[in-house]
Amino acid sequence: MATESGSRARGSARAADGERLSAAAAAGAGVRQIAELTGKQTLGATGVQPTEQGWHVEVEVLEDTHIPSSEDILALYEVELDRTGDLLSYRRIRRGKRCVIGDDRR
Repeated sequence: MATESGSRARGSARAADGERLSAAAAAGAGVRQIAELTGKQTLGATGVQPTEQGWHVEVEVLEDTHIPSSEDILALYEVELDRTGDLLSYRRIRRGKRCVIGDDRR
């Protein structure tokens, strides 16, 4: 997990004086956290939702590249942030080829 000093060093996404982040800022913070933690290229936030503790963000990550690109391996990470943008938890919730990965939660 992120250290206290590490999350403060990234401060641009952090809300001032404990204010709640906007949805856009929370999405950006989630993308930056996953990029830093995994060392992989992030493709962007695919979802952001407010929670009682802060924010739930889903981030798509390019885990492995192949030729052709339809064979790339993508993953979806779930990120929990507090209301100021500090990381509470993260986990990979899905992984698969670009051409077959889908949203099976419907």
